[in-house]
Amino acid sequence: MDAWMNELTPQHWLTLCAGALVSWLTLSWLSRPGPKKFTVEPPAASDPKWKGTVLASPTLRDPNDASMIVCYDPATGYLLDHIPAATPLDVQEALERTRVAQESWKKTTFAQRRAVLNSLLNYVLENQETICRVACRDTGKTMVDASLGEVITTCAKLRWTIDNGEQALADDYRSPGLMMMYKHAKVVYQPLGVVSALVSWNYPFHNTIGPVISALMSGNGIMVKCSEYVAWSSSFYVQVIRKCLEVHGHDPELVQFINGFADAGEAVVKSGVDHVTFIGSPAVGKLVQRTASDILVPCVLELGGKDCAILLKDTDLSQAIPVLMRGVFQNCGQNCVGIERIILAQEIYDEVVAEMDKRIGTLRQGSVLADGAEVDCGAMTMFNQFDKLESLVEEAVSRGARLLRGGKRFQHPEHAQGQYFEPTLLVDVTPEMAIANHETFAPIMVIMKHTGPEDALRIANSCPFGLGSSVFSGDKKLAEKLALKLKVGMSNVNDFGVNYLCQGLPFGGVGISGYGRFAGPEGIRGLCVPKAVTVDRIPGVKTPIPPILDYPMKSAWISYGFVQNLIHTIYNPNIGAKIQAIGGLIKANLSK
Repeated sequence: MDAWMNELTPQHWLTLCAGALVSWLTLSWLSRPGPKKFTVEPPAASDPKWKGTVLASPTLRDPNDASMIVCYDPATGYLLDHIPAATPLDVQEALERTRVAQESWKKTTFAQRRAVLNSLLNYVLENQETICRVACRDTGKTMVDASLGEVITTCAKLRWTIDNGEQALADDYRSPGLMMMYKHAKVVYQPLGVVSALVSWNYPFHNTIGPVISALMSGNGIMVKCSEYVAWSSSFYVQVIRKCLEVHGHDPELVQFINGFADAGEAVVKSGVDHVTFIGSPAVGKLVQRTASDILVPCVLELGGKDCAILLKDTDLSQAIPVLMRGVFQNCGQNCVGIERIILAQEIYDEVVAEMDKRIGTLRQGSVLADGAEVDCGAMTMFNQFDKLESLVEEAVSRGARLLRGGKRFQHPEHAQGQYFEPTLLVDVTPEMAIANHETFAPIMVIMKHTGPEDALRIANSCPFGLGSSVFSGDKKLAEKLALKLKVGMSNVNDFGVNYLCQGLPFGGVGISGYGRFAGPEGIRGLCVPKAVTVDRIPGVKTPIPPILDYPMKSAWISYGFVQNLIHTIYNPNIGAKIQAIGGLIKANLSK
């Protein structure tokens, strides 16, 4: 044995050690507990074969009972259900249950939290079609729109949080500075308690589950105020996260979904929650901010956008045009970071307009669940937007814009009660037109012309919104330079919206697009108290109070001189001044 050991070279030892390490890592990975599987019965109406009663006049409020939410499919007018609207008392009781559950949850380890999120990710992966069908039925979107906006975004957020959440929330050690060099200085991220999210209806699965993911990883409970427009799907999605918590032995009351009207949202903000994330319009965001400020509840406000896409003259149009089509018509334009202004170089203007005219003219509208595969654009989820949209188009045309396609509501031949707006192409739009400054949230492609990079910046920055943006050019350095000059919170070079799939990046805007960030380390840390902590670094070394500064002081002026010289000793960069200050310290200490 000894002889055999003696024959081993350093290279042999290195190979053996590397093999042992790989084996250990492999065994550790294989021995990790897998996700817990669970099932939730999908609603019958999510089946494409299901047909419901067609409402004569679809509306959210039951005219015979104002306490009920009328849930219906906006693509067909099918009645889905009547769901009780939460009252302020319901909100308060839900908060109390969540606070009790959070007391236990905040004591869980990161490994326990990851286990829940891993099981949730596994459920999403195995039930993609069900999740998408439910979203399609409640909002009128297509399966592709649901897959891109509901599933892939949620998987990206889960994956990032599972892989990086603990690191983002780990104790953050900072430099203590020269004077406190004998101390450890750190930031400890502690959960706020019960946080809330008031979210929009355009992606009912992702918009509700996304805040839950961050809240759970950071040790918080959460109340989500769901939009009344998607109360039906939200009632199913909350069962998913609650079942996931339950199979892991945690209290499902940790997560509450509140389905109700505006009074329920106001009640959530006033209820005593420790944080508010709001996703919606600037007008409602101001009301939320005003209500929260009265009780000093911190807010993150994401208030929509009027995102621009600047195309310089050297843009690769074969790549850019399909991206722009998806950027405008994804989810029928009902996107917070949808492209609402295309700012084209004059050299490529006519070519792009002609291509867009041809493509938009072939788009097909309908219900993907009822009509099958030949559907490009779904329905408009909100029934009360058509007058506003038609007015914006008419105002632009009256001021010189050209309407090449659409511009009005669409009467579907098979779904008379469906809510559709024609895919629209509006060109020659200028910055002073209303449609260039108001979020449409609709399948409307607005095209503007620029004469060069500086002119493009002028046009882009003339809008009060500042959420996302895109810059397309064959010169990536120039494109990035322009992107950095845009007054927005996010920008993509030669792409659209992909910053949100990079979940390590913060999401949010400037101007009337709101403030604060969710996603990334900034977002998850925003749900915590960033507690500043100092601890003695060296055993036995503690902060002494020099006798000259101890109360009662013998002479206030001598004590002041001591502190003054101490400051020069530590912070003055001049060596001569430091030496002189040390002399002053000695002199002050010798004074009687």
